[in-house]
Amino acid sequence: MTGESDTDEGETAGAVTVEREQQGEESEKPNLLLVCVDCLRQDFTRREEVDTPFLDDLCERGFEATELYATATTTTPAVASLLTGTYNERNGIRSLRRCSLSQDVDPLASVLGDRGYHTEGLVTGPLVPETGLDRGFDRYRCRDRDESMFGDWRETAIDRLGELPEPFAAFVHLWELHGKIHVPPAYDSPEYGRTIYGRALSALDRELEALADAVPDQTLVAVVGDHGESVTHRRSLTRIALKSLRDGLRYYGGVDTRGIVGRLNRYCERFGPDIDDHFIENRHGENVFDFTTNVPLLLDGPGVEPARITAQGRQIDVMPTLLAALGVDHETDGEPLRPGMDDRVAYMRACGASLHRESNWARAVRYDGGKYIEYPDRDWPSGVYDLEASPRELRRSDDDDLARALSQQLPERGTDPTDVEMIDINERLKDLGYL
Repeated sequence: MTGESDTDEGETAGAVTVEREQQGEESEKPNLLLVCVDCLRQDFTRREEVDTPFLDDLCERGFEATELYATATTTTPAVASLLTGTYNERNGIRSLRRCSLSQDVDPLASVLGDRGYHTEGLVTGPLVPETGLDRGFDRYRCRDRDESMFGDWRETAIDRLGELPEPFAAFVHLWELHGKIHVPPAYDSPEYGRTIYGRALSALDRELEALADAVPDQTLVAVVGDHGESVTHRRSLTRIALKSLRDGLRYYGGVDTRGIVGRLNRYCERFGPDIDDHFIENRHGENVFDFTTNVPLLLDGPGVEPARITAQGRQIDVMPTLLAALGVDHETDGEPLRPGMDDRVAYMRACGASLHRESNWARAVRYDGGKYIEYPDRDWPSGVYDLEASPRELRRSDDDDLARALSQQLPERGTDPTDVEMIDINERLKDLGYL
């Protein structure tokens, strides 16, 4: 199943070209190439045991945000926040199937399209047009999951980026780190990473460079993650069995398994590798721990000054940061990320696989050295983590004052994920392995 907007590509390109010729100054606008790598963890940038020269160079010469947190640990709602600068309670994208982009938000493609940009989306996974995320794009194609930068689609993507009419804003969503990862044989060795994930990222780094090389010099290049990923012990039969048992008790029995699971995770921590993760987790969507929420933002191009932002930011801050770099004024719920900024309250949700029986979603805030998590549709006590005492979130805190202070930072609940109409994309989600 693929999706593409009804806009005729040739007519769009011609209209933009004519407008540029009429307005002259249009040709001086920088282009934008926004590459969203699905499941890209922040802590795998600048990591010694993976071989990522392009990303390393981008970190050194450009703008880097190291403490950026996703609004959701599932692709569709995370990308909705990325492209609108708003939380999911406002933008209407609540989960993978319950989503319809609200008419009250202006996505990045619409904002830049109104300012003379040709807007193009090259996406995959669950980002089908039925979600509404194609709004504002002159051309939007949701390709099959096996069309990747590790295959024949690579040349298609590079060729297309090289022929876009200027000024353009291109959104490229990549799937190579998602799910059952395929590592190209040339990179499937320990020198490229201790995990399958690390080796795939090493291979993908070369393809990210190829995408950046395909666009003109006058292009702002941004690399972001939508959410993170659990990457260790993927092939452990013990982990698979224990997680299956946990899932049955928790999702279908409504049993609060956090206590015993926490003890098992702490015990299994000794078996390595030395990566932030929990043994009884897999992939993403089911929790809001830092390994699934902390994502990178790397930015380089015309007018971008080298900077490393270590203050806490939010995914809703990405769009205003990009617009500021392009010199475009537009109000969103987020704010541009800047050197010297203070920490911002990061709000996040788990609403992916945790929606088994649609009662297992969680929401949380991360701020002031702590994280507070609650389960709105479960009669379970809230949980709080002191991130200084337990940076890997392996042991909950009993600090009532911290819990109380953080709970007051939660936004109003608003509409629950299950109160939004379900869109008919089950066939697509089955093909992707979600159902």
